[in-house]
Amino acid sequence: MSKLPFWKVQSIGNDFPLIHLADLRALLTPQPEATSTASSLDFALSRLAAVICDRRFAVGGDGLLTVEPEDDAVRLRMFNPDGTEDFCGNGIRCAAQHVHREGWVPDSFTIRHLDREVPVRIQNGRVFTVIGAADYTPERIPLLGPERFNTTIWSGMDSGTPLSLSGSVLTTGSTHTVIPTYSLPDDESFESVSAKIEVDPIFPMRTSVIWRQEVSENVLKIRIWERGVGETQGCGTGSSAAAADYLRRKGRGGTVEVQNPGGSVVIRMNRWDAPIEIEGIAHEVYRGDYLYDPLAD
Repeated sequence: MSKLPFWKVQSIGNDFPLIHLADLRALLTPQPEATSTASSLDFALSRLAAVICDRRFAVGGDGLLTVEPEDDAVRLRMFNPDGTEDFCGNGIRCAAQHVHREGWVPDSFTIRHLDREVPVRIQNGRVFTVIGAADYTPERIPLLGPERFNTTIWSGMDSGTPLSLSGSVLTTGSTHTVIPTYSLPDDESFESVSAKIEVDPIFPMRTSVIWRQEVSENVLKIRIWERGVGETQGCGTGSSAAAADYLRRKGRGGTVEVQNPGGSVVIRMNRWDAPIEIEGIAHEVYRGDYLYDPLAD
């Protein structure tokens, strides 16, 4: 067993163990068969995410974050607790606050996350990120079939009662199904229906489900079912998807407060199809060493 340094970080209740990739590489180096290819490292990260995110037997979290310097930027990777890699808005904010506090970067810098370059600015303890525009293109979501905006997105049974839901399917770096409601669903309906939508065959890579209530003009309240995780207290890309779809329905841009169960973020867009700026905060909860065996099953 080896000690792997980690930091427990969170933003609006979305929590993650974060590691420096160099620390993991150092532990894997004595096992060349485990690090000979990029796919071997990916396997190690996927397996690590599955064990370290367990809330009963390990650190616990909604996903694993890894960071490393890359030229004049920072490379971020995020793995869900089921081992799948994903794009994560709150993860970006947590990683940004961490590498800034560690002295890796100035107040303005770039995070490379999957195929996106995300501009970051830290000002008065708040983190501002720009993640690109919302995209409803089926092949980019990915979604099988035609574009789905403000139309029927799922039909099925809820507690023995036929149910048809309308909403939109889009990506803000991660796949989201946004369902506008007059009031957020109760626990039973939320868990049952969200779990079914996540694995609907029209989503080849599954989908997160964002239930969205308009509290007042430009103020939204959401409940979040994240693919590969289940219910979470916060979601940056989900908040962005809810705000972008809200503004598309109104045919304009604007500033939208999105209230997650774990806290609020502010979303700004010049137009509904313009790049999305997210403003929020992130915190380090604690740090420690995780006892890690690179060769354990």
